[in-house]
Amino acid sequence: MTRLHDLENLVVGQFGSATSPSEALARLGISAASIAILANDGISTTTFSPSNIDSDTLFQACSISKPIAAIAVFRAAQAGHLSVSAPITRYLSSQQLSLLETPQTKPLLQHVTIDMLLSHTSGLSIGGFPGYTHDPPPIATILQGLSPSNTAQVHLEGFPGQRFQYSGGGFTVVQMILETVLQKPFPAIIRELVFEPLNMSRSCYKLPDAERNFAGAYATAHTAHDPPYHIFPEMAAAGLWTTPSELLLVVRALQSSLQGINDGFLRQEWARLMLTEVQSKYARGWKAPEGSGVIKHDGSNNPGYRCLLLGWVDVAGDGKVELGNADGGGVCVMTNTPQGAEVAIKLAQAAGYLLEWPAFPTALHMDTDIVPLWAPGEVSDGWKEWAGYWGDKWHILHGESPTLKFAYLPPVRLLPAAVSPRKYEEGTSIDLVVEGLEIMLRLGWEKGERVVEIRPGHESDADVLRRT
Repeated sequence: MTRLHDLENLVVGQFGSATSPSEALARLGISAASIAILANDGISTTTFSPSNIDSDTLFQACSISKPIAAIAVFRAAQAGHLSVSAPITRYLSSQQLSLLETPQTKPLLQHVTIDMLLSHTSGLSIGGFPGYTHDPPPIATILQGLSPSNTAQVHLEGFPGQRFQYSGGGFTVVQMILETVLQKPFPAIIRELVFEPLNMSRSCYKLPDAERNFAGAYATAHTAHDPPYHIFPEMAAAGLWTTPSELLLVVRALQSSLQGINDGFLRQEWARLMLTEVQSKYARGWKAPEGSGVIKHDGSNNPGYRCLLLGWVDVAGDGKVELGNADGGGVCVMTNTPQGAEVAIKLAQAAGYLLEWPAFPTALHMDTDIVPLWAPGEVSDGWKEWAGYWGDKWHILHGESPTLKFAYLPPVRLLPAAVSPRKYEEGTSIDLVVEGLEIMLRLGWEKGERVVEIRPGHESDADVLRRT
């Protein structure tokens, strides 16, 4: 795909002294990144790393394990093995339920449903798991919080169905339900219900002893972790090993299911149910804000894995979502370094920019919390309409190209941002980044008036400036 070559050039261009995408990513704090893009011409891949990784190199998918587990639940429900709306008491024994009980919450636990587990509305505790360096305990021990578990008991902290509360503990209960109902180990269940139907031949939950093509975790671009990864017996919540291209096989299958094309995998009505928002922008296993046109999940595993998966979809199928060039599109970025959480978003932003996708929905905070990379080329002349003084300390200077002055400090050059512009009634935004700094400017409108949004990134709120 030509756009992947363009992405490589864009990454290299971030630093004038960089000679390769790997060197440029190292300057951003990343040891390795594997990227896949789904478009009309199929799935294309590239990798950035000074070491020998390729598109088949395995990374931990972290919490992207949850959408895969959710698909398995819906496939099992479609086959009549269980009911998503049923209480967990229908499938778990009293002994299994006792792992989650306290004397005070035992009556309430009877009202937790599988649907609540998948949508993070069960009220169960434990948002995430740190993993184990060796000898992980069994699931029953982990759910009870007994030694040598490194997390407390998974138990009710809120009323079932009351509110959204992200719970890896809840997905560990999903794992136990699937194993109990289908009478198979969880990896075998996922292999049968997801991996084999989608030809995900590289995906697994335990690295084979002979496997050498995996990315070990790094603390920084240059400092490897020892041991190179943690073990996650909480497989439904965090235990998946896979590649970006195989995760995009999942996205493509769901896109087809939503169109009624791939009924052999997941029928349209089941796909719509799974991907319809329940609370707080989350559906069942996926982040899928209603009407956004996007399904997404990201992930973070100790000691360094960070990843992002995103696909463009029309869940309702009512034509209200305009996907444009993004129809049938998706992107996945997997990294092995903590700084990869931000860099994965920057790379996804840049991919969308190059593919001329619409702006990512504001509900995902993809272009509001993270400052984009800068893009080659000239800034549109339209920026001159925003030249002048803004707020009490900001000045966009007139000239052949835009510069920004803050207070008494010297002006700094503004460069095009590698992010899809946002549409307003008055026009499309002009997005700029401050050269050398983690600051983005969005030149746009608010209530018909030109404004400048200053976005410092790192999940900070934007300052909306008006002319002075």
